[in-house]
Amino acid sequence: MKSLRLLSFPLALCLLAACSGGDSSNNNAIEVRPALELSMTAPPIELPGIDADYAENVRYGEAERNLFDIYLPKCDAPTPLVIYIHGGGFTGGDKGSAHSNGDTIREFLQSCVAFATINYSLLKVPSQAEGVSSIVAQGGVLPSLQDAARALQFMRYHFASLNLDPENVAVYGGSAGAGASLWLGTHDDMADPDNEDRILRESTRVKAVGALATQSTYDLLVWEDVLLPITKDLEGVLGGTDIPTVAQAVGATNYLLTFLGVDSVEGIFTPENEAYRANVDMLGLMDAGDAPIYVHNYRTGFDDLLNLFLHHGLHALAVKERADEVGLESVAYIEEPAYELVDPSGEGLVSFLLRHIN
Repeated sequence: MKSLRLLSFPLALCLLAACSGGDSSNNNAIEVRPALELSMTAPPIELPGIDADYAENVRYGEAERNLFDIYLPKCDAPTPLVIYIHGGGFTGGDKGSAHSNGDTIREFLQSCVAFATINYSLLKVPSQAEGVSSIVAQGGVLPSLQDAARALQFMRYHFASLNLDPENVAVYGGSAGAGASLWLGTHDDMADPDNEDRILRESTRVKAVGALATQSTYDLLVWEDVLLPITKDLEGVLGGTDIPTVAQAVGATNYLLTFLGVDSVEGIFTPENEAYRANVDMLGLMDAGDAPIYVHNYRTGFDDLLNLFLHHGLHALAVKERADEVGLESVAYIEEPAYELVDPSGEGLVSFLLRHIN
């Protein structure tokens, strides 16, 4: 019976196309999409009183990590969708981390909202001994971000099989997943209507973004301005406040290069990399027409400088200030004592996302 549920809507489309007569323009207007075959299995969390299917390791692309898990509430009407993107600095992490937040998943399912968690391609940062020869071929952080976009497009393409409302999708995540969510929420639509790959014809726009412990932008050179209030006080220790110098001070030069897809610091300042950085600069991409943003950064400490620079509340502040500047709705919380911010709405992540997709 589960397979019948998945096939019923595509079958209806086939019948509709068959009944349209000999008018080829009518036939072309209706795209009959192949049914997505899913093998349902027991979910990794308890779902008391919730009627939902669960499928894991659904493939959305050809790369090794192009997989997602999805919870599908059994609802009469097509359901909105929330996609979770895991953290890990784009070098680690796994979609399975979402299942540790069972209460969050249950809250979405109880509201007749489907919940998916995705894996994506990861960067391999070479050690100093290994050198930089492997860096450029990886393409920087962009392939990871594009995987997240493709996962969204794949689920949109198969909306009928998944009983999804393709117009009402939100994304959220932590750390790298937060940044990837921000990128999806601020980037212009990446739909390619003439692509031979029909998945890539789908929209990448979303209705809301949740960013927890986020970075403000993936144009890492912009971090010099974002983090200046703390790096200027550490300049004597770091040797400077520019990002290549800061990265060297915390042993992250190869990470910086791998992230931006270049094999030398000089390569960061080329016109080609300037264009690359602009394409991953969420602050620069943001405008009033983008998805509303929920951002929450937690307290960090000077005992771990790399974590401090990656997750400091100044990143959340930069996102909030940019959203205010362009006239984009945002809800922001910052737990750093010197920059503490509590949104007057008191709204939490789940209610924020639900408000925008229900």
